Amino acid sequence: MKWNKIVGQENIKIFFKKAIKEKRVGSGYCFFGIEGVGKFATALGIISTLSCLKPREINGFLEPCEECNNCKSIENLKFPNIEYIFSLPAGKSADKEEDGPIASLSDSLIEDINLKLRQKIANPYAKFKVEGASQIKIAQIRELRKSLSLSNPLPGRKFVVIFNAEEMNIDAQNAFLKTLEEPRDDITFFLLTTRREGLLPTILSRCQSVFFPPLSTEEIFYSLSKEYSMGAEELGIISRFSNGSLTRAYEFVESNLKMMRDKMVDFLRLALRKELPGATLFEQITMFAEKFDKREAQMCLQLLASWIRDVLVFMKSCDSGLLVNFDDNATLVRFANKFGPKPLKEVIEIIENSIYMINSNVQIPTVYLNLFLEIRKVLL
Repeated sequence: MKWNKIVGQENIKIFFKKAIKEKRVGSGYCFFGIEGVGKFATALGIISTLSCLKPREINGFLEPCEECNNCKSIENLKFPNIEYIFSLPAGKSADKEEDGPIASLSDSLIEDINLKLRQKIANPYAKFKVEGASQIKIAQIRELRKSLSLSNPLPGRKFVVIFNAEEMNIDAQNAFLKTLEEPRDDITFFLLTTRREGLLPTILSRCQSVFFPPLSTEEIFYSLSKEYSMGAEELGIISRFSNGSLTRAYEFVESNLKMMRDKMVDFLRLALRKELPGATLFEQITMFAEKFDKREAQMCLQLLASWIRDVLVFMKSCDSGLLVNFDDNATLVRFANKFGPKPLKEVIEIIENSIYMINSNVQIPTVYLNLFLEIRKVLL
């Protein structure tokens, strides 16, 4: 993983390039910030540079060659000096003390996890989530401690990357703390988290915390434009709506973001007619939402919430340059002029509650219909 593949975060890159050059890489780091801002990409850059057998010097700093055996092994998930820790789903039976954390998982699930991990290494900004997993358990940390008690498989440093470190349950965190309290000189831990407050203060006190700020709209736009042949307007919408997360931007690229937003605004328009066309609204919502999964259904609601927020922004400033949905400026202006200072913040709260309901497995068409009926009550 070369440094120039890490999007933005120039100050952080310079800091770690200097640390590598001066041989002062620490034993533990907590990288925190929203998803998709380069936490794993930076960890991978450090690991690749320190593990490379033939690093190259460019502008006074070392870069991995991406061609030696170690670089290739990292890429292919076969480098033995790296351990990846992440939440796992419940296995086929209850965890046993003598079993490793992977032992109870099905072969197909293990294969799926390995595939997702390879994809994450190939593109550090890709979303990495194991279906049905929400906790890093103490059994995983015990297995890690056993592994770290042995000599490193290859010469050089060993690295431990913990995805979503805040998902360690309290027992796992306490067990991990013992590992941090007895650090080896040749091991570096990377705790990646979106919620640093979810980690024990005693863990944080033994790590160097590094905050990764959201990426700029321009950085995301430039990164997407190198990979996708989409129009500048659509890329601009995606870049603004991604709120500084390249991972989120990739998700939007895979969906027809503009179509989804326009459809939700159409539903809003229907729901706010003087004479409510209830049957038509229900029929169109059902046809639109029946093929969505939870993620897509929630994304549509987030798009609608963003659109409503833009109405509020325009009411306060009349500056279209501040809008996320800048391509729909005319519709936003008409909506603002028609409803004026109506309680749009209450509308956003209704949308956010609908997102929660979808997460609670309420049927998507039912959530959508109730949403627009509630918005109608508030605005009319």
